[in-house]
Amino acid sequence: MKKLYILLTILFFGFGSGILKSQSETYDLQFIELLNDGVHFDVRVQIKASSEFLLASSNITFNFNMDGLNTPTLTEKFNFDGEVNPSSNYDLMTVTNPNDGVASINIYLAGTRSSLAAPVAITWTDVATIRFNVGNPALTSGLMFRNQLPSNTVVYSCTGNLSTFETFLLTAGTWFTLDNPLPVELSSFTGKADGNRSVDLKWVTKTEVNNYGFYVEKKVNDGEWDDITFIEGNGNSNSPKEYNYSDNDVFAGGSKFQYRLKQVDTDGKSEYSDVVEVELVPTQFDLSQNYPNPFNPSTTIRFSLPKQIQLKINLYNMLGELVETIAQGTYEAGYYKVSFNANNLASGMYIYRIESSDFVKTMKMMLLK
Repeated sequence: MKKLYILLTILFFGFGSGILKSQSETYDLQFIELLNDGVHFDVRVQIKASSEFLLASSNITFNFNMDGLNTPTLTEKFNFDGEVNPSSNYDLMTVTNPNDGVASINIYLAGTRSSLAAPVAITWTDVATIRFNVGNPALTSGLMFRNQLPSNTVVYSCTGNLSTFETFLLTAGTWFTLDNPLPVELSSFTGKADGNRSVDLKWVTKTEVNNYGFYVEKKVNDGEWDDITFIEGNGNSNSPKEYNYSDNDVFAGGSKFQYRLKQVDTDGKSEYSDVVEVELVPTQFDLSQNYPNPFNPSTTIRFSLPKQIQLKINLYNMLGELVETIAQGTYEAGYYKVSFNANNLASGMYIYRIESSDFVKTMKMMLLK
């Protein structure tokens, strides 16, 4: 696969407080790939320094392969408190496209207000997010930077009143790229019973990159994992995002419910979360009205067991004659449902009855064909 080389030149103007900066500073820059879906290619520009200094204005210029990418635009700008699209710090931040295959991030100090200078930290801080249109998806991976500055570069620093300029030496540090996006970072995943009606699931992500969404999977007792729903993700985000889902199907054949998330990226890659377990044990025996009722030809019968028991659910006609045994066996404590198909029966009223040593209950159902 052909690699995309980005050539980068940078000019910084720093603020001082009337005192000469140290004679040697280092800075690092990196691009982080956020999105590459075949249509758009997003990269985040970040900066850090060997010691904190005030950034007044800068120009970051880089070349890109026009066979793979085109039309760079600014989609996000940050101040150095991590706020997205701030209204202050810099009155103007733009991305220009002066020549084919060349783009510049231009950050300008507004007027003569020294308070608008922003500190560059010793940890990675976001500057901007750049979006390209993708011309050829095969030519957008393997990002590489090459430092275009000499080892000792003169950078201009000014006093607080902007009237006197002094100089200090800024030594270029390491230029980094990350070929792979940052993962979707899950900060919490919890499940809680809402009475005996449902299980409420909640999860929070700290960051998201290329997050297509989450498949919620469920396992009852020692059964198999089943997909029960899909929750769409937020794509790319550097701030916490909250999700929730209520599982209303507690009549799933047991009392121990396990859940996990299958997080899927836009490129199809997936990762599983940890498992959370919720236990729902009925407090009493119960047999519910079948649903739907009247029905044709199928219906569902639900029942609850507070302990393990051997039982039968029999179906009788109105003369008291046994027509069919709907369910039979030893069941653990929990919530259950059984489906019944009456294709071979005539229309009319029927009686279904749960029979055990601890619990007996009779209900009616109506078959209408």
